[in-house]
Amino acid sequence: MRRSLPVVFSVTYGRHGETAANREQRIQGHLDIPLSSLGEKQATLAGKRLCKSVFTRAYSSDLCRAFTTCELILKENGALIPPIKIDTKLRERNFGSVEGLHIEEVKARAAAEGFSWPHHLPPGAESLGDLQARMVAFFKELCQSVYDKNKSQGESTSDLPAEDGDEAEVAGEMQSLIDCPPVENILIVGHGAALKQLYTHFHTTLGCNLPSDPDVLNSISPNTGISEYLVQYSPRKYIMHCQRIHDGEHLKDL
Repeated sequence: MRRSLPVVFSVTYGRHGETAANREQRIQGHLDIPLSSLGEKQATLAGKRLCKSVFTRAYSSDLCRAFTTCELILKENGALIPPIKIDTKLRERNFGSVEGLHIEEVKARAAAEGFSWPHHLPPGAESLGDLQARMVAFFKELCQSVYDKNKSQGESTSDLPAEDGDEAEVAGEMQSLIDCPPVENILIVGHGAALKQLYTHFHTTLGCNLPSDPDVLNSISPNTGISEYLVQYSPRKYIMHCQRIHDGEHLKDL
């Protein structure tokens, strides 16, 4: 049987910086609202926090609050800066008729129809299932793209166990993942509700570890909060290791 060698890469996710709608607690969704002055400061601080990371790729939602955040993060980086690739699959959830409304009004409308927020589906809105599906679709496409580009670089993953018909010990696989240098380091800037659904997929469906309280999955990342994952991928399977989630340490002095 032909043995396939997986690749290991690192993905750093960041939520966009604050906007006026965030400050006013209004639902944004697909509304294209720019960063506030505080949001720009948050993004710059996130960039300083990540200034020693050498990113090989950068992706952003097409909404300006995410794209500007990505630009400001990369601006602080001393390494060769990759071009930012726009992907609409990274957009925030489409909240339909409640976009622009205050969160308390949105919760009241949901309660009036017998639902809790955010499980309520307003007219024209995207379901949580559809939101998660498109975020997972982006992630799978990214994994395959990294694999296709780097699968011939056997020396970069020579310490990994090659996959065959037998399942390796989980602990051994995880240690190999942690110890192996990543072939790529990727920056992705997106949105709170969308990233929450992706992280939920990682930790509940894929069984990725959580380095902190499991309740973190019930919360939205702070603006410019950083989450970082190591991914070991081949077309046959992948495993993941979460290094940090919703990390807002760079915001403590704001």
